[in-house]
Amino acid sequence: MIANFRFALDKPTLILGAGIASSGKSTVFRPIAAALFDSVYVEKDLINDAFLWMPKSGERRDMSRYLVSERISNQSPIYRDHIWLQSYHCMLMLARQALELGKHPILEGNYVKEIRWGYIEKVLLPQLAGINYKLKILLAHAPADLIRERIIKRDEGRDKKVISSDEEWQRLLAEQPPIPPEIEKYPHMKIDTSEALSLQALFEIMRFLAD
Repeated sequence: MIANFRFALDKPTLILGAGIASSGKSTVFRPIAAALFDSVYVEKDLINDAFLWMPKSGERRDMSRYLVSERISNQSPIYRDHIWLQSYHCMLMLARQALELGKHPILEGNYVKEIRWGYIEKVLLPQLAGINYKLKILLAHAPADLIRERIIKRDEGRDKKVISSDEEWQRLLAEQPPIPPEIEKYPHMKIDTSEALSLQALFEIMRFLAD
């Protein structure tokens, strides 16, 4: 059974868990994190949530200010200018720390448009210069129609714009195709999430990561 499966890697490995919204990232990458010894799971949605709130006004010593109250929309200029890239930077710094400790960080985030825009060469590799590690990309994907169904079923505010019309949906797919062609430049494995993760699929992922 997958729940009892465990494996180890002999070299610190940065695992970039990529995929557009509702591509099935958490469904696939969480079991991998649970199975891999010395893994460190870092989820962009969690990092975002830590920044997407405004503390109440009041005295600095008033700890009740830090209870989550007003939230910032991910469609706002504040998110675009002060949270989006900063979240990715925070994840990368956590990954660097984990690699230096000999761990295997699994960074779960969209990363599709970032990969298309040169994130690997321009940001990730320079930031991790001097560290002895392997880079592996796992891409969660599914047919576009299935992804759209998942987004509709999930019904989260952050995704409403992309399913508000066929035009918005096609615009998303043009910018963030489920399988971006640019990924072929990097060591990667495509994981079809149309079906549940099987033990055989987990074995194949393990072999890819260990190679």
